[in-house]
Amino acid sequence: MRTREIVAGAVALAVSSAASVSSVRAQGPAPDAPTFRYSVEGYLAQYALDDKTNSNSQSIGGFGLRLMAYRGASAAGGRGALDRASTSVFATFTPDQGTPKGNSIHVGAAIDVPFFRAPLGGVLDPFASVGLGVFHTSRDVPNTTGGSGRLRRSDLALTPGVGTRIPFFNGIGARADLRAPIVFGFQTTANFVAEGGLYVSF
Repeated sequence: MRTREIVAGAVALAVSSAASVSSVRAQGPAPDAPTFRYSVEGYLAQYALDDKTNSNSQSIGGFGLRLMAYRGASAAGGRGALDRASTSVFATFTPDQGTPKGNSIHVGAAIDVPFFRAPLGGVLDPFASVGLGVFHTSRDVPNTTGGSGRLRRSDLALTPGVGTRIPFFNGIGARADLRAPIVFGFQTTANFVAEGGLYVSF
């Protein structure tokens, strides 16, 4: 009799454990478990470059692509602004333009930290950002024979900035940035770029 009771108890415990595991699997991850989401943004960029050669700034336009990663909202909610921070990699290209003609490629990584725990009114989501990367330039350089050569440089760039995201629907939204790339080249230059584009989250 004792043996039957033990076996019955073991069977009941096994059935109960299996039911609990099935219930947990059906419910998915715990409410507090963070999920990760990604966004891809295409944007237009307008630079005001600090041109030490001509003692003025040079305005050039281009386009870029940004890939962002961030923690998605948990079912429990209650996240702070730092919990909503996102990281990104970006690349901005400007084709030949200006006088003298030149082009640039700015690549790097950045972190964006929202000012608030949630978008203001569900519409505006402002943030501060800082990025680190490489600013490559290629420009014509006139020579004494009347022709021109090409000067190419790749320099370290530190890029602080501010911006805002404007979520629309189904993971689609707009983003605008005002950034100040500080390029540490032969001469340190303080530049400015305005960016605006659309992103898709998945």
